[in-house]
Amino acid sequence: MVNNQPFLLDVNAGQYTFQLTDVDNITLNDSDVINQIILDNNKSKLVSVKEVNHELKRYQIQIDGRTYQVQISDAVDQQILKMNLKSKKSNQLKELRAPMPGLVRQVNVQVGDQVDSGDALFILEAMKMENVLKSPVNGIVSDLFVKPGESVEKNQILLSFS
Repeated sequence: MVNNQPFLLDVNAGQYTFQLTDVDNITLNDSDVINQIILDNNKSKLVSVKEVNHELKRYQIQIDGRTYQVQISDAVDQQILKMNLKSKKSNQLKELRAPMPGLVRQVNVQVGDQVDSGDALFILEAMKMENVLKSPVNGIVSDLFVKPGESVEKNQILLSFS
C-alpha cells in the first residue's frame, strides 16, 4: 500500500516535495557497493553515497561528481515542524557553519538583524552551483565572520546568533 502523504527533501538547502506513487520502482539498500550507474531520461549517471545517517535521515550523495546534502522529512517529521515540537537543543544554535567548502557570493544580513528560521542568509558557490544557506533558528545576528568574495572551508563559522 502506498502512503499518499508527500515527503519533503531538503537538497543543498533547496526544498522539494515528492509523493510515492509506485513503490515497486524504489530500491533502498545498505549494500557495500560504492558506485552505481543509474539511468535518468536515457542518460547514464554515476551515483555514489558518501555519508549515511539513517537515524537523522541525512545523506550525502554524489551524482556525476556533484555533491548533494539530502535531508528527508516524512509526514511525522513535517507534523513535528508544524507543531514546533523541535528539541530545545536545536533552538539553542548559536552559530551557522559552512556545510561545504566554497566561495561566499552574497551576504544577506548585517550584525544586529533579526532573522527567522528559513530566512536566506548567504549564497555560497560550491562546484559551480549556488547554494542558499538559510537560518536554522530565529535570532539576532551578533557577528559576521565572512564577506562576499571570501573562500570558506567546510564547518567554518559564517555568523553567530544571540
